[in-house]
Amino acid sequence: MLVQASGLTKLYPTARALDQVALEIREGEVFGLFGPNGAGKTTCLRVLSGITQPDAGDAVVCGVDIRESPNEVRRHLGIIFDLPFPYQDMTLAEYLRFFARMAGHPSAEVPERVAWATELLGIPHLYRNRIGKMSMGERQRAELARVLLSPAQLLLLDEPFSNVDVDMRLGLRAILRDWVSRGGSILFTSHNLLESETIVDRYAFITGGRIVALGTARELKENLLAPVYQLEVSDVERAVAALERVPHQRLEVSGPGIVHVGLISRADAGKIARALVEAGVDVLEMRSVGTMEDVYTRLTRAGFPAPPGGPA
Repeated sequence: MLVQASGLTKLYPTARALDQVALEIREGEVFGLFGPNGAGKTTCLRVLSGITQPDAGDAVVCGVDIRESPNEVRRHLGIIFDLPFPYQDMTLAEYLRFFARMAGHPSAEVPERVAWATELLGIPHLYRNRIGKMSMGERQRAELARVLLSPAQLLLLDEPFSNVDVDMRLGLRAILRDWVSRGGSILFTSHNLLESETIVDRYAFITGGRIVALGTARELKENLLAPVYQLEVSDVERAVAALERVPHQRLEVSGPGIVHVGLISRADAGKIARALVEAGVDVLEMRSVGTMEDVYTRLTRAGFPAPPGGPA
């Protein structure tokens, strides 16, 4: 495990930013931390990176105890926080060369490593531009280049895709997934849950400083959402008639050739295809309707009960 944390608590005069937070992050995974504004996401990243000391609890990050050696832990991390950007007067080349040297790359290798990072992020044309004159999207790519120059085992990324256009988002997903495939891990926060499903392996949802759910997208959807499927079929009327025999709580036509069926039990999902095949109806597409945004709504709505004995 690259991260093992238990009982992390952080108190401020007007808020309990973290409340008994426990989580584990494995080697080679992308771990997403999600929740509403003020839920404790950034505080959690700051505590795990040794920047902020917890008031209670313990964590070992990349083999380093964050309480005993808060400065040492950052030698193993690549960090992007959604904070004001420093080094405004440096050019991009100066900025990345500085951090490449700080990361321990031999001086003779620095130009080659910086060229690699800027090519990877699509910003070699900005070499001579000052950081303070770049757009927010260009700055974000500069920060990601800086992080990828480090010898980090774990990346802590706070909103890594903010201010980045669609084409670059697609490229960044591939870059980060390739980085993880080489043995590193990523912990990141974001408000874009739909996008998260393309990159996140496991999720933690935090609200009011507490982790209220942990798991993969599939596990969370199965545990928290009603099983609803959208079907594109060759014959809507025959499909509806056939699906009446499948135990359901909702069955309706929602468009040309489209049927929605909400099951009582997810275990009955296999009966959908069998019923349609027996009725001679072609299934052109079948997909689960639930998204991680639906999971988020379920977990963060007022009155959602905490799981017995702690986080799910």
